[in-house]
Amino acid sequence: MYLAAGKHRARPMCCAQDNHFTGPIPGQIGSLTRLRVLNSSSNHLQGTIPPNLSACVNLKAVDLSVNTISGTIPTTLWMLSKLQVLNLAQNQLTGPIPTSIGNLSSLNTLNLGTNTLSGPIPRELGHLKTLQQLQLSINNLTGTVPPSLYNLSSLVSFALASNDLYGEVPSDIGFRLPKLLAFHNCFNQFTGTIPPSLHNLTKIKSIRMSHNYLVGSVPPGLGKLHDLTMYNIGFNQIVDTLDFVTSLTNSTVLQFLAIDGNLLNGTIPESIGDLSASLSKLYMGGNRISGKIPASIGRLTSLTLLNMSHNLISGEIPPEIGQLKQLRMLGLAGNRLSGQIPASLGNLSLITQIEMYGNELVGRIPDSFSEFQLLLSLDLSSNYLEEAIPNGLFTLTSLTSLLNLSRNSLTGPLPQDIGMLGNLVVLDLSNNLLSGNITDSVGQCKSLQVLSMSNNSLSGLIPNSLGNLKGLQSLDLSSNRLIGSIPETLGKLQALQLLNLSFNDLDGIVPKEGVFQNRTAVYLEGNPNLCFGLSSCDGSSPSHRRKMAVHTVIIITLAVFLSCLLIAGVGDVYSYGVMLLELVTGKSPTDESFVGGLSLVKWVRAAFPDRAAEVIDTELDVTNVIRSGVCTISPEKQLMCLVSMIRIALCCVLESPETRSSMRDVLHQLESIKEALVKKPQI
Repeated sequence: MYLAAGKHRARPMCCAQDNHFTGPIPGQIGSLTRLRVLNSSSNHLQGTIPPNLSACVNLKAVDLSVNTISGTIPTTLWMLSKLQVLNLAQNQLTGPIPTSIGNLSSLNTLNLGTNTLSGPIPRELGHLKTLQQLQLSINNLTGTVPPSLYNLSSLVSFALASNDLYGEVPSDIGFRLPKLLAFHNCFNQFTGTIPPSLHNLTKIKSIRMSHNYLVGSVPPGLGKLHDLTMYNIGFNQIVDTLDFVTSLTNSTVLQFLAIDGNLLNGTIPESIGDLSASLSKLYMGGNRISGKIPASIGRLTSLTLLNMSHNLISGEIPPEIGQLKQLRMLGLAGNRLSGQIPASLGNLSLITQIEMYGNELVGRIPDSFSEFQLLLSLDLSSNYLEEAIPNGLFTLTSLTSLLNLSRNSLTGPLPQDIGMLGNLVVLDLSNNLLSGNITDSVGQCKSLQVLSMSNNSLSGLIPNSLGNLKGLQSLDLSSNRLIGSIPETLGKLQALQLLNLSFNDLDGIVPKEGVFQNRTAVYLEGNPNLCFGLSSCDGSSPSHRRKMAVHTVIIITLAVFLSCLLIAGVGDVYSYGVMLLELVTGKSPTDESFVGGLSLVKWVRAAFPDRAAEVIDTELDVTNVIRSGVCTISPEKQLMCLVSMIRIALCCVLESPETRSSMRDVLHQLESIKEALVKKPQI
């Protein structure tokens, strides 16, 4: 690092920000006793902060942010009595915040955010009476917030987000911190209510209190916050109607509104369309909102994200949503929406993600969906969509993440254009009424990791071209009308971990390479003419695996690759939990038996654990002892596996997102269950 004191004797400074300096901060820096400003931010500096920096007693500003500086914060920094700005953010600093920082009586900016600092927040920081900016977010700080910090009446910005802090925010915070423009305490463990006095800060611009354990209702006073740009109270336990939305129409510069993951109920007011013309992101999912989506939503023309998923919203999708030309993400999944998908949605030329699964939508997929040139992910599964899939949908080369049209009533053959989905990772067309051959062009979808076309009426041969899908991990073509032999090319797929070809009319010799060497990963039941080696080609079918054990193993195996995809960023933990319940119970979230407020989750939760066996799919007959080589799977073992999966699923769909299992924990538990299910006996 190069140091320079500058030309002017009266105001010596070292400004070396936004360069590519590497290495440690030189120890000689302590000799620059006349230095007033040290700015070496946004470089690649390493090592520790030299303790002799405290010898630079004339320093007024130190900015070492956005580097890779490690070690602890020197306790000697208190000697910099003239210091007004201390910015050490976005480094790799560890250890506690020195209590001696509380002696920097001239400090107006303290930014220690985005490090790995630990321990409690020192109460001595409450001595910094001139402090205006306090940024401690994204660390590992623990304990409660010292009451003295709420007495720093000069604070303009107060940020404690993403730590492990707990306790209640004082109800009179708005009176004790009258100059506050930004208050961020999200991603912690705060309890209590939203302080009513916070809404008395008429100049406040940003309130972020999401991902805590706040209860109660939204306090009055939002209508006075004319300068508010962000209001995020998502993922708490707030119980209220949506009447407060009308108050927010006075916040004419509001850009971000998140109220998702709470216990909000009632209908969406027509006034939602009167929210700020600058509003770009609106999160409302994961509540108990009912009624229809107002047509006025179409007036929020700056929206880039609209998420209303996992509510109780009914009625039709308003065509006015097609007026949201800036929209990138549209989430309407897990509701009770009915009617047809409006063709006007094809006007969303910038859309990248659409989630409408788990509703009661009917009719055909609009041809206008073929106009999406930037679409990355489309999920229309678990609806009542019918007729043929528009050919243009398979020409969307932008699709990279997911195309899920499963659990509908779609008909017709697969078009040759399916091969144009060369960048797609997951394709699920299962549980429809598709017919005709599996086209050879599917072998051109070379990015596929998961391909499912099960439970259709597909016929003809399994194409050899599937052997071109080198990254394929899961292939499910079960319960169709496929004939002929199993292509040897499937045995060449080194990444393949699950292959389900059961319940077709396949014949010939089963390949012996690759995935076929692991009988717990290959399912071929319901193909009586298949031969397991030349000695078994006598027309008899293998009997060492019973149908129900296979289904149990299929379910647990599917649960494990799908969870891997979720860890990779495809989907969310709540949706995964619902999917797991579908696998075990055989029921869709839109099953006609769920009426009067009853849902799939509530139905299973009411039966668990004492009556768990009653919700397991009746087709999963777990009454037989299964023998596979030296492996014996008892009925008790099969039932234990399925009940354990129900327990995991219920942990994924807990009302409070903070209490839900992480996907890595889910994967670990599922792998343990699978291992126990097919474990060979000890000799």
